Amino acid sequence: MYRIRNTAVGVLAVAALAACSDTPATPSNQTLIPQNANASASVDPVVPGQVLVKFKDGTNTVAAARMLGTPIQQEGYKHAFQIVSVENGQERAAAARLAADPQVEWAEPNYIRHVDAIDSRLWAFFNPGGLNMSFYNDPNGNTGSIPASYASKLDADMDAIEGIAAGGSPVVISSIDTGVDFNHPEFTGRLIAGCDWYSQAAAGNGSATCSDFTPFDTPDEGHGTHTTGTMAGTTVGVAGITGAGPNVKVYVQRVCGPVGCYSSSIINAIRAAADQPNMVAMNLSLGGTTESQGEKSAISYATSKNVLVIVAAGNSGTSKVGCPACDANAISVSATTWQDALAAYSQYGSGLDISAPGGYCYSNTTEDGCIFSAIVAGYQGGRTYSGPLAGGSYAYMQGTSMSTPQVTGAAAAVASKTGLRGSALRTRLQSTADDLGTAGVDTKFGNGRLNVYRAVTNTTLGAGL
Repeated sequence: MYRIRNTAVGVLAVAALAACSDTPATPSNQTLIPQNANASASVDPVVPGQVLVKFKDGTNTVAAARMLGTPIQQEGYKHAFQIVSVENGQERAAAARLAADPQVEWAEPNYIRHVDAIDSRLWAFFNPGGLNMSFYNDPNGNTGSIPASYASKLDADMDAIEGIAAGGSPVVISSIDTGVDFNHPEFTGRLIAGCDWYSQAAAGNGSATCSDFTPFDTPDEGHGTHTTGTMAGTTVGVAGITGAGPNVKVYVQRVCGPVGCYSSSIINAIRAAADQPNMVAMNLSLGGTTESQGEKSAISYATSKNVLVIVAAGNSGTSKVGCPACDANAISVSATTWQDALAAYSQYGSGLDISAPGGYCYSNTTEDGCIFSAIVAGYQGGRTYSGPLAGGSYAYMQGTSMSTPQVTGAAAAVASKTGLRGSALRTRLQSTADDLGTAGVDTKFGNGRLNVYRAVTNTTLGAGL
């Protein structure tokens, strides 16, 4: 029942709450309490004692590192860069010194990124308008429905109609995140185990090749299972809803853990994903504030292989897109609400490419205003629900982490059904979006809010359908 796009699904989508930038005031006895997404730090933290270095081609890296007094600690994927040891607390200064050396192409600290997550049921796929929700566990004792001004807007969805991408060809997308629950029924037989770059880095394994193929999500994380469910879950994902699911496999790589997401691991994962056969797009629901030359180089490499790199814009609510979404070759994604407004937490700004539903929850209302997807068994981050598939756990989350995989899942569906790749696939996704805000490309919605039906079929669905 979660895959049928009809009025019944709209009813099941019980309610979601709009997070408008100009949200109407509510009665004084019915205060809504915003549940903020994770805000981006003003300065990215770094891995102590590590600097990433890309020596110029033809340089004897070992000799050069020895001469510069920075011993090589680890190697990047296929020797794309080296990690050298520097004095703790001197990472930025050492990187600047190394970057000035004529033997060095670029040098930078090993930044620590963060996942961009925060929680109807598929209102993003079908929204008939008028959905609302009620106060829940409100500290002020409010009960009943919230004001009607918060009800959903008709067609504030992506028109991800069942079956429109069925009968396509096999494609692969990549989850670059906290890993995925390989036992979840949403993904049976469709996950490919890539590297656990996070654990490998944390263990000090300096090999340029992977030795740990256990990219499994954990109950205290859960983020990667949720984003992958939105991309490609059988009943809750864009690819599954549109019928492309059986033809879509997900190459899973773990780059985030308790400490965060090392940029060295992110760089490795982007390059490794780009090398996979039939890869069409990769999802990075993570980011920070500082542009990384290593990530930029990896994204350029993926782009040269006709693979899209789709990245969350960030959740600090500021007018600047985070990084690596800030890279011109990446597709940066902001988050919308079920009133087709920019979510209050979503970053935006120059260079934003597209928007998609990311949800908005209030801590004293039901969670239905957020994005419903799969979650790892035993998830510790909040309430979980059973179904729609037997044996699977599900939860609501919100954030640009939730909007980004909507675009990646759509990319998989379009690529499978149409054969489009690279820049042609990117153009199809962006040119078929629903224009919101200022006419044309703008800084809040980019080219517009994702429209899956139009992206797959290149035709327009009638309003209200």
